[in-house]
Amino acid sequence: MRDEIRPPLIKIVSGGQTGADRAGLDWSLAHGIPAGGWCPRGRRAEDGTIPSRYPLEETPSEDYAERTLWNVRDSDGTVIFTVGSALSGGSRLASQEATRLRKPWIHLHEGTPCAAQKLRTFLEEHRIRVLNVAGSRASREPKVSRLVWLTLEEALFPRFFTQEFPAAEASGHASGPTADAIEIRGLWLESRIGITEEERRRMQPLRVSLRLEVADLSAAARSDRIEETVDYDELAREVQGVAGARPRNLLERLAEEIAAAVLCRPMVTSVTVFLEKFPLPRAEGVAISLRRNRVDSFPSVPKPPKDADGLSQELPLS
Repeated sequence: MRDEIRPPLIKIVSGGQTGADRAGLDWSLAHGIPAGGWCPRGRRAEDGTIPSRYPLEETPSEDYAERTLWNVRDSDGTVIFTVGSALSGGSRLASQEATRLRKPWIHLHEGTPCAAQKLRTFLEEHRIRVLNVAGSRASREPKVSRLVWLTLEEALFPRFFTQEFPAAEASGHASGPTADAIEIRGLWLESRIGITEEERRRMQPLRVSLRLEVADLSAAARSDRIEETVDYDELAREVQGVAGARPRNLLERLAEEIAAAVLCRPMVTSVTVFLEKFPLPRAEGVAISLRRNRVDSFPSVPKPPKDADGLSQELPLS
């Protein structure tokens, strides 16, 4: 992992509560960044016992407040995530304790403009090595986990996704005189994927970008009707369903199945798939890319199970 991409951050700590706390820990563990922090005695959380995969130490008390105070005390700075703009409960307590201890802190919410850049500036200006991630619990603000994950990703790895799809004419793959294209960039997926059984047992975050070459978008431009083009929202949901349908060993297999699903749409003549995974410590990630034309043969694409939306454990992107 390049030092200029990740500021001096070496560890993320949090209290293990559902929502913002676990999203910060999940993101850290997925990227090979050490994680830790204090949690209440008995590993208490609103959904029961905090899972053992989170490397947390227990405080002497079951009181949530104690672990909030200790995580602020033992970190270099605190970021507090909420969906709404107001601080309350443990989030407010974290801000008050940081102020009392003269520790730097920042509050980011769904309406914060340029949140990722503000977080990156905060880390750099205060030379944060151990970052405390705090904020709303999932029962209060279900969307906070996604906010945490995506903000951390953009703040700490802003230049990781550098794949640029070549223009169809330049690559020599134009399907017709116009070879128009539709791109979906940086779509988050959840999949059980990996060589080891342990990897395939749990859902992992992946990111995919797609470039769809289509014969001609002029009809859609004239009619302004979705029926004349590719519904990218529908396609995104289908791709997410393919990713979550079953375990796989290789990114290559999943990318092939995604390409097959895209090419089922009559308008699409070819597709480029750029698929990323985050399995290695001290690496931004690993990725594969492939390009497939309608004439290519593909493996059959398994249909997602009826309950695909509820697969496995909760991830911060859900």
